Amino acid sequence: MASLRDMVYKISSLLDRSPNKENELCSKLGFSSSDLQRLKYGRLSLTPAQIKSAANIFSVEVSDLINYKNSYSYKGMVHCMSAFSSQEHCDEILDLIDAYIDLKEAAL
Repeated sequence: MASLRDMVYKISSLLDRSPNKENELCSKLGFSSSDLQRLKYGRLSLTPAQIKSAANIFSVEVSDLINYKNSYSYKGMVHCMSAFSSQEHCDEILDLIDAYIDLKEAAL
């Protein structure tokens, strides 16, 4: 899940720099604005074809999206946590939170 969070952080960063691409991204990926928000928070996965479309929209290589690593990628998303001694610990906690949210959403 950490790699998904990193990839969507990269996509969110690209969107912040090119907000005019938001509609195009939604259109090409078949997303609603709600889907886009879920994507930005790492709550929605992308298929390989969608990753390729996103890379094309932002004129970056697919590898730039899927291999992106950023130890600060959660600062804007996670308001309730203080700094961790290692990124692995942060990833473990966020994976648990994601699993809990998945279970809660499945129960609805």
